[in-house]
Amino acid sequence: MNIWRRLRFFALGIGIGSLMVLFLFGDRGCGGFLPERRIKDTITTRRFTSSELIDCKIQCNGYSVESLTEFIENADIDFKNSKKTTDPQEYIFQNEGKTLVFAIPKDYDMPVYLVDSFDVECIECDTLSSTYDQDLKFPFRKKKW
Repeated sequence: MNIWRRLRFFALGIGIGSLMVLFLFGDRGCGGFLPERRIKDTITTRRFTSSELIDCKIQCNGYSVESLTEFIENADIDFKNSKKTTDPQEYIFQNEGKTLVFAIPKDYDMPVYLVDSFDVECIECDTLSSTYDQDLKFPFRKKKW
């Protein structure tokens, strides 16, 4: 069997295999297993808590619940500078020149929260309570994997 005939059989096998994979798995992909996607999924699926101080600083820095949702989905995580071995783990999210730090406790029953490290300091927020006692509901869209 010459080389051209072998290459045709090989190409035919690759084509049939690719069609089978496309048919069986569709557009699910494998992005859900990567570390960045897993952290974002953890933030979106766990309870999220906030305080009066953090709520004020969120508004002062120009965020809303919808824009925070969009920020989380579109941001890149800076793994090099994040604190992955502490409890809670603190991950630095960066998007369009803005930075937010999210804390994820290792205990799954504990809520996720934003760390007070905003780009803009708000003096009028300093008198508010910093006790994390308010739950936030993010309108995350269900993604098809």
